[in-house]
Amino acid sequence: MEINLLKYFTLKRLTNIVKVISSFFISRLIKKPIIWGMPISYSIEPTNHCNLMCPECPSGLGILTRPLGLLKTENYKVWIDEIKDTGFYLQLFFQGEPYLNKNLSEFISYAQKNKIYVSVSTNGLLINEKNVDKILENAPDKMIFSVDGLDEESYQNYRVGGTFAEADKALRLLVKRKKELKKRIPYIEFQFIVMKQNEHLLDEVKKYCKDVGVDKLVFKTMQVSSYENAMKYLPTNPKYRRYVIENGTFRMKGKIKNYCFALWRTAVITWDGKLVSCCFDKDAKYEMGTLNGKSIKDVWNSNKFYNFRKAVLNNRKKIPICTNCTEGLKVNILEIEQ
Repeated sequence: MEINLLKYFTLKRLTNIVKVISSFFISRLIKKPIIWGMPISYSIEPTNHCNLMCPECPSGLGILTRPLGLLKTENYKVWIDEIKDTGFYLQLFFQGEPYLNKNLSEFISYAQKNKIYVSVSTNGLLINEKNVDKILENAPDKMIFSVDGLDEESYQNYRVGGTFAEADKALRLLVKRKKELKKRIPYIEFQFIVMKQNEHLLDEVKKYCKDVGVDKLVFKTMQVSSYENAMKYLPTNPKYRRYVIENGTFRMKGKIKNYCFALWRTAVITWDGKLVSCCFDKDAKYEMGTLNGKSIKDVWNSNKFYNFRKAVLNNRKKIPICTNCTEGLKVNILEIEQ
């Protein structure tokens, strides 16, 4: 079982959840943002550096216009101290490879000491014999292992700069040492983004995950940012796509609705303290405010964020990042508990 949410509930956190959900539904009804409470979950970026060059990742491609850097421990602890009473789910990733920040283990430990559930998404290539025990000593509650291939051809098609052999070795080592050390965590989720070059491998991936001994397998649809990449990477089987391709262009399946629970539920913070609109704002083009000298609460309730939420409630499809957003849509094709 991945997570028992009840163990993280306190009266303050439960009260906050009620405030967030009720204010969201009232906002939808009156088309005017009402903000009660603070975010339930957070995504905090340890770094936007990456050791791979994936074709649909602005971090890996080096096309982010915002500065590259590493999250500082002193800033991180200030943020955790502020959110710990109301937030209980933390994703220690946004852009980049989290384990490139040497302080990641300390980040994980500090959040867990404050009874916050921690999830980390990694390509796994930095896990080796020398550091695996240390990683397990300060393991996140959940570790998402992003692989997207099952041989060198399918893996290197997208995970440019790495090899499947390296990823496979790291994953098997992690699972093996977790068992040997009798560790309860991390809950290991194997994530496989389905694309044209690997859609024939799905049955083999199921067998592989069972053989390796991961806790969960997730097949996920792929995000693309251009028609060129849509034609190059999207699976031939339409049921594995989140897009409709027609008339030389592509669009998300389903109608874009004028609301977004993420803007009430989750705060996304970059390594240098920018609180951005959501996880699709990878280059921080919709920065709501900077936490240098300001609290998360100040930015969360700012006029700038109010106006952004109001724009979403009135005409979401006019906001560019919202046209390629999966909020409210099913992006996981299949989830299998092992």
